[in-house]
Amino acid sequence: MQAVIICGGYGTRLKTVYKSTPKALIKINGQANLQYIISDLKNDGINKFLFLTNYQSRKIEKFLEKIELKNYKVVRDKKLNGTGGAIIGALNNLNEDFIVIFSDLFMKINFKKFYKISRKNNCNVNIFVHPNSHPFDSDTVEYDNNHKIKKIFFKKTNKNKLNIAISGLFYFKKKFFSKFNIKNKNNIDIVKDLIGKSKKNKISAYRSIEYIKDFGTPKRLKKIVKEQKSDDKNKVSAVFLDRDGVINMENGGVKSINEFKILPKVATAIKKLNDMNIPVFIISNQSVLEKRKISINNFKKIIIKLDDHLSKHDAYVDDYLYCPFFKKREKKFNKFPFFSKSRKPNPGMIMELAKKHEINLKKSFVVGDSDKDILAGSKCKCETILVKSVKIKDYKYKVQPNYIVNNLNEAVQIIIK
Repeated sequence: MQAVIICGGYGTRLKTVYKSTPKALIKINGQANLQYIISDLKNDGINKFLFLTNYQSRKIEKFLEKIELKNYKVVRDKKLNGTGGAIIGALNNLNEDFIVIFSDLFMKINFKKFYKISRKNNCNVNIFVHPNSHPFDSDTVEYDNNHKIKKIFFKKTNKNKLNIAISGLFYFKKKFFSKFNIKNKNNIDIVKDLIGKSKKNKISAYRSIEYIKDFGTPKRLKKIVKEQKSDDKNKVSAVFLDRDGVINMENGGVKSINEFKILPKVATAIKKLNDMNIPVFIISNQSVLEKRKISINNFKKIIIKLDDHLSKHDAYVDDYLYCPFFKKREKKFNKFPFFSKSRKPNPGMIMELAKKHEINLKKSFVVGDSDKDILAGSKCKCETILVKSVKIKDYKYKVQPNYIVNNLNEAVQIIIK
């Protein structure tokens, strides 16, 4: 396996703090980020390296000599061809397939798993995607239930977009780059100018909640340093949230975006969990879809509205599943990756997300405002928290919650303790 690590960025936004240090060599808790990347790749069986450099290339080269790395090559992008052009310019040094990593990312990733699944998918490109706290300045995607990318939204677009951000970790087949000609061109962006202009049928998304964050600004770097110093032993594994009555006002089923009223302090509560690296999931029955009280397009706009609200508070939801079914099974729902066949109190949505993201359910919490939520959580051996709402008068199942609170913020206080 081969890893291509892009180390050519100028680090303009970090210049106020690091005037003469390449981003790849910025230290996080005493160690250069590039060292973290190399060590993790080697631990996952990747021992062939190609470094694409430009700005302060000699400092990168000296660092690699100092750590006595073997089986690597440095190719300098002298013509400023950008992230995409640098790869095309180094084609002669590439394997038939490889992974690409931006060196201004701090990661705790299972690279071996990412590589194996990418090869199994038989795609030309597989993009590591995830939610983040700043989707507005990230390239984002939408994909179908087979993880094939349908749309790409570029940074700072005015269009509403889901918080599914392109992270800066990719799998490529070498043949993907063979059709591009970079003569007389410069600053070719790997996403906007190459992936974004290619046919989507061979481009996949790999969604994960593994830790991967860019430190392109002093604020983000400071946050990463703080998070890596914190002790995460024996922490809560995940938190599963019902939507209506917990995140937004309960009104018998949200049928339009105007009816979606987010409750106070919801973003603050979710951010507290984000800051502790506790995954946050939404699991919600939404029979209004099958009953045709809301269209899929308007339902998606509600998801986007929540994503946008949370991002304004540096918060995000890691993943979500909604069950649109009531009695029938409409085929149109099968095209969307965020729909599930399991209606609460069936624990299927919880189990599905737990399997996907390797969650320890015995160390997790389910927060909901109905007996269906509490029963679903109890079936999974999760701790359960009931939020008081108008639905409490219809509580009929005998199962009792571990805690009863007035709102999500109170629930998070219990979870943190």
